[in-house]
Amino acid sequence: MKAVLVLTLCVPLGAKQPPIGKSEDEPTWPDLLAQQWGLHVDRDLRNPLRDDSAPAALFRRADPNKPVTFTPIIALGLETTTHGGWYPAGPGAADIPDDPETARRELWLYSYKQPVEQRRSGRYTPPQITGGKTAFDPGPNPFGFWVSNQAFDDGGVYTQPAMTARLNARLKAQPYKAMIYPYRDPKSGRLVSTSYLIGWEYSTNDDFQDVVTKVDNVRLIPSDPPLPGILSRDARLRRLAGGFEFTEGPAWSPRDEALFFSDIPRAHIVRFAAGGSAVANDHSGQSNGLMFDRAGLLVRCEHGGRRVSRGRPDQPGETIVSHYQGKRLNSPNDLWIDAAGGIYFTDPRYGARDDMEMDKEAVYYVSADGRITRIIDDLVRPNGIALAPDGRYLYVVDNGASAVHRYPVAAPGKIGTGQRIAHVTGPDGMTVDREGRLYIAAADGVWVLEADGKWIGCIETPETPANCTFGDAGRQTLYITARTSLYAIETQTRGWHVHLDGLPK
Repeated sequence: MKAVLVLTLCVPLGAKQPPIGKSEDEPTWPDLLAQQWGLHVDRDLRNPLRDDSAPAALFRRADPNKPVTFTPIIALGLETTTHGGWYPAGPGAADIPDDPETARRELWLYSYKQPVEQRRSGRYTPPQITGGKTAFDPGPNPFGFWVSNQAFDDGGVYTQPAMTARLNARLKAQPYKAMIYPYRDPKSGRLVSTSYLIGWEYSTNDDFQDVVTKVDNVRLIPSDPPLPGILSRDARLRRLAGGFEFTEGPAWSPRDEALFFSDIPRAHIVRFAAGGSAVANDHSGQSNGLMFDRAGLLVRCEHGGRRVSRGRPDQPGETIVSHYQGKRLNSPNDLWIDAAGGIYFTDPRYGARDDMEMDKEAVYYVSADGRITRIIDDLVRPNGIALAPDGRYLYVVDNGASAVHRYPVAAPGKIGTGQRIAHVTGPDGMTVDREGRLYIAAADGVWVLEADGKWIGCIETPETPANCTFGDAGRQTLYITARTSLYAIETQTRGWHVHLDGLPK
């Protein structure tokens, strides 16, 4: 039986992530994250402090045939000896070992601090460990990490705030001394899905930069509960249908009370209703993204047809647009309809490129009267797209750069300068809820972000998802297309499409 200590017993209700302090002759933690890995201190944080929730703080090994590595990469704390290691815990994020005092295992130690010239230049030599090793075998069960420094005669600092509060009387009121981030490879700019950075602080000044470590071959266990206010504790992902080749583009039809989605390789549009699925259209032009308009017609991005079309789900549909400035589109991928009846759509190119006529993989807007405008042309491979519930922001996934961008919308088809708001591992399609939160199909599940890109959590899926949408009568079921299957999970929120739902009240 595991001991359970919920974070709210350690931190007063209403507590938020503390501000990051400064130290002389050292970079601030926000600057260090930005300069070394291009990460944002707040938006990219993977263990944010929330009321009535134990944050994500434990890990599982990703590949059972490889060891886990826990490596110090920057040392900015005291020069007295620093120790690091791991401990078994779990199974949930709030569960600590039965005997916390004896649970931890030491891996390595070092006595080092980056020289002043390195701190000023930002070119760091990793500390040389003077004892132990960085690789270990944790087995199949969850585990956490810890560091300590010999200058402090206490229990050290742990990824689980509950462990820090239990074992470290000096930091009982400040148990949040580890900040976890995804690892972004500086050369490729892409997130590594099984690697994380941890910034540690073992003093009371909240610098979060005494020790910076890298963890490899792990997956972070979600917070407990995983998505407060979005999923109930008993919410479970259900597999509704399978046997497809590559599912995409789920779209809910209020008129039919059914979900439609694409099976791209087979050029099928599939209808799911009353617990069963059937092919609604077997000549879809290899449709990808789908969305029903206000008239109840299905607007589709045709990968093979290289056009955006509109019609009944069981009909071929009529062309809305297939060319821009006399050249054929690449392969329209995903779309979103605005309140004016215009269509935002992405036009990347996957697969063979020998018949491309466009010089860009871009984002377009087609007005209600059929005029097409190229509105974004500086992304690597634009993919998923969505409008905020109030229509004020356009969100675009750049699959080629593992990023999500947000653009202010001044008028239909008129956008301002975009901003990257999040790095995402393998991002694809997306949707939004009435609170403006983003749901993005990614390499390890559906990521849930605040409207400004701040990480909330992830809905894990057995297969890699490609897209998602809300449906059913109350728009509270999140449908997820994932490779060979269709999945669903009940939520406590509601999806929102501004062209159907209007402006939120």
